[in-house]
Amino acid sequence: MALCLGNAPLPNSELKAATAIDLEMSGLAQGGILGVPVSDQIFAALALLLEPAFAWVASVLVVVLLLAYQITMADSAVPTINTINAAGDDSPKARPHILFWGAALAMVVGALLIIGGLGAIQTAMVIAALPFSVMILLMGPSLYKAIGRDLRRERMGLPTIAEPIASAFFPTT
Repeated sequence: MALCLGNAPLPNSELKAATAIDLEMSGLAQGGILGVPVSDQIFAALALLLEPAFAWVASVLVVVLLLAYQITMADSAVPTINTINAAGDDSPKARPHILFWGAALAMVVGALLIIGGLGAIQTAMVIAALPFSVMILLMGPSLYKAIGRDLRRERMGLPTIAEPIASAFFPTT
């Protein structure tokens, strides 16, 4: 869902950030949002915007929704990890493996939280994303090279790689 302000749609996270920035810049927050740790800023913004009793209810709702989001993400990650490690086998005999990977994921996250808190999890995420960053950097020149080859094939009157793909997505009938 997005809210449209002016010409630009703002997804929920940007809307919350824009609201907090506006409260701080207008002086209504008086440093009440920026003066708290980053993890508490959403709750500080809710406390400024809502009556105290409703702010408490909204804060509880935010925590419940964030937990539901995290649980859903983990619930999706565990079968994916298991399918990759089981070479695509998702039969009922894979159930012990799913339990193992769920427990392993929970223990890794728990250990990172105990050892270094949120910073350790953020560092682990950056380290895990580095190989994908390298792949994306290598995909740029590969795409450029493939487009160049396609253009040369098109100039020579040969069928291009893009034609069967385009016809699959955009039929001419």
